[in-house]
Amino acid sequence: MNIEFKNLDIGNLRIELPIIQGGMGVRVSSSALTSAVSNEGALGVIAAVGLGEECGDEKRDYKTRSCTEFTNIIRDTRSMTKNPFGVNIMCVLTNYDELVEAAQAESVDMIISGAGLPLRLPSLIKNNQTKLVPIVSSARAAQIICSTWARRYKRLPDAIIVEGPLAGGHLGYSMAELADEEHFSLDSILVEVLAVTRAFENDKSRIPVIA
Repeated sequence: MNIEFKNLDIGNLRIELPIIQGGMGVRVSSSALTSAVSNEGALGVIAAVGLGEECGDEKRDYKTRSCTEFTNIIRDTRSMTKNPFGVNIMCVLTNYDELVEAAQAESVDMIISGAGLPLRLPSLIKNNQTKLVPIVSSARAAQIICSTWARRYKRLPDAIIVEGPLAGGHLGYSMAELADEEHFSLDSILVEVLAVTRAFENDKSRIPVIA
């Protein structure tokens, strides 16, 4: 049985298959995996965490090594695919600002950011072509991000990724919430996040929600 998928359009960025590969750190989703996913028509994603340990230049500090290797991986990926790809930069990283600036310098198609609320992300970006996509695990997080970005920067997220309790990662669920499948399932969280994004949307600005 052939299944036809609709394209995922995020502003002027078109992803043929509406699938976004999760960012996996410490070189798991590096240039090889990211380019392979993008070459199949989905969106490959480079993870920015854990890149400075083995880059062959121990004379420089970790933050510098990490950013240099991140840049190299972005360039390697671009040499291996002509399709769009993104990067995942966690808010909790101590070199978050530097990694965002490195991604911007390379004009990446998308910056995905979670493990915290990326409230300052728009202030670090001067390239309007790069799509900014927060990861949220609740409607409250989506509300805070949208309202803060609108108030401070006069912009909204280009899309929002919703992750439920089964997604793993750095989502902040308590043990009680994990046990409450009725109120904390992906389906229930998705409905609540959609209500938030629709309140911020207008004729000129849509916020695709990806789950």
